[in-house]
Amino acid sequence: MYETGRSLLLTVLAIRGKLKKKWKNWTGNQTATTEGIFVPKSEDEITSLIGKGVANRWKIRPVGSSHSFNSICVTDGLLISLDHFSKVVDVNSDRLQVTAGGGITLSALNIELDKHGLALPNLGDIDSQTLAGAISTGTHGTGKNFSSISAAVVGIRIATGDGAIIEVSKSHNPEILESARVSLGALGIIISVTLQCIESFNLESIELTDSLSSVLERFEYEDSQSDFVEFFWYPHTEIAELKINNRTTDLPTRNGNIQRFLNDEILRNASFGFLNKYWRYFPSHVPGILNKALKVGDSRIQIDRSYRVFCSKRRVKFLEMEYAIPRECLLEVFKKVQKIIENLSTPITFPIEVRSLGPDDIPLSPAFGRNTGYIAVHVYKGADHSSFFSQIENLMRDYEGRPHWGKLHTLSSRELMTLYPEWEKFALIRKRLDPDSHFSNDYLERVLGY
Repeated sequence: MYETGRSLLLTVLAIRGKLKKKWKNWTGNQTATTEGIFVPKSEDEITSLIGKGVANRWKIRPVGSSHSFNSICVTDGLLISLDHFSKVVDVNSDRLQVTAGGGITLSALNIELDKHGLALPNLGDIDSQTLAGAISTGTHGTGKNFSSISAAVVGIRIATGDGAIIEVSKSHNPEILESARVSLGALGIIISVTLQCIESFNLESIELTDSLSSVLERFEYEDSQSDFVEFFWYPHTEIAELKINNRTTDLPTRNGNIQRFLNDEILRNASFGFLNKYWRYFPSHVPGILNKALKVGDSRIQIDRSYRVFCSKRRVKFLEMEYAIPRECLLEVFKKVQKIIENLSTPITFPIEVRSLGPDDIPLSPAFGRNTGYIAVHVYKGADHSSFFSQIENLMRDYEGRPHWGKLHTLSSRELMTLYPEWEKFALIRKRLDPDSHFSNDYLERVLGY
């Protein structure tokens, strides 16, 4: 198989011309010089590329939209992009199940699902990731009665290190499916994913700007009563924004598109980007500007399709660390995050994001086996984050915090294996599918142990 594939690969490269070798992620804090960044058009090309990597002892890593902040994609071997595997390939209307290529972005997937009257039960607030990348890193939204995107996965088609392509589902290789739903790209190349969807639905979104004390009090109430709740605290102020999303049968509001454009593109992107550039030179002005710009009592209500409410565009580039902690500790830890920020020598310009999520049964999911709270901290691209993130991480260690697999953290396998009760279950599946670590890199060696 490999010899035939190698000939095919050489022909493909001859046709396509110069091979791209340099890569960087969305923010630009991670770079790599590879043996080649390949964009195969067929499954034969994928297995041929894997064979070429194995034969040359090059490590092989999948790459999606490059939205991870850590070095999960970095390699000096082969990078395989699934840009040509970016379509919906099957819709089972009776079962409400959809199979899509691993390279489809969540943005494109949401639109296609809506055309069929379907939707994912829950989404995060960014939709630029590829489907394979999102599930591999445990991308999540909010809602104490809901789970991550990975929890909706009921089938995966994956190319492994021995040249085989295997199908896993709840009826076929179910033990592999359990681990493959959050796999860090360590098991192989995810060619396609089958998702358990639900009927499409609208959300009523209420966004309130209020005093932090009021938001904290209402967050606890709304988190127990509403579908999807999160809040953002603006450092160096006593102001926060509460976002409450509930399912509704009401029709979308007419001015939804205009409101979304003004809020997402003008305020949250253009204006916020300008301010962050200004603050780099005048950091002492951060508290004053934030306190003048934010107004207690501001509110916005809109009704729209679920994916339009869940997701927004993030064009201002940043670095992020996010930890999952037991839900009962969430606000206690948040208040300690506040104290850390108060004692920093440099102001923080990005809001602190706080969410909650229900438990799942995926071995490497940060929400495995417990009601979970999430706290995410950000800094503007190029800003020095070392002291801030280090203090946040030390705090999270005290609360059995599990880091987001696609975001910045320094934990090693020695620490991580104590945080995941079914760590060994994933390790056994990895040894079964990739015993020689063809899909590894320095990051995976650190976090998985080899």
